[in-house]
Amino acid sequence: MAKKITLYAMLAAICLVCGYIESLLSLSFIAPGIKLGLSNSIALLLVAKGDFKGAFSVNITRILLSSLLFSTPFSLVFSLSGGIISLICVCLLYKTGKFSIIGISIAGGVIHNIVQLTVAYFLLGNAVLYYLPFLIISGGVSGAVIGFIARLVSSKTDKFLNI
Repeated sequence: MAKKITLYAMLAAICLVCGYIESLLSLSFIAPGIKLGLSNSIALLLVAKGDFKGAFSVNITRILLSSLLFSTPFSLVFSLSGGIISLICVCLLYKTGKFSIIGISIAGGVIHNIVQLTVAYFLLGNAVLYYLPFLIISGGVSGAVIGFIARLVSSKTDKFLNI
């Protein structure tokens, strides 16, 4: 049990570093708030290994710490809602066995952005709806990139993630 907790803590720390690096490399020229989501590759790796509890633990820890360290409490609402709902969907899609890790990641990226837009709609009004096409495209593209990274790294991490 101590090994798993230590592994999850190290993975959450890696997620924080990835998130910090992403905050320095802004993609806001595409649309405000757009990020690649490198931290999500860690949760995706855990899902691919069948460790759903670990994926949730690492992802929620990452979201809470990232919000405390790098953003505002207001953004916590967006990140937490998008992170939890998209991870539930990713886990459900993985369990079907019908989708590749890249397909699952694309779905997760799009769902994450749609959930965040839904939260923004309820908090800010319908003016945010024009943003939907950008969010769907960016979620799909970033999901594909994250899925590809997870597929590349997955075989290299078998021993490390199977504690």
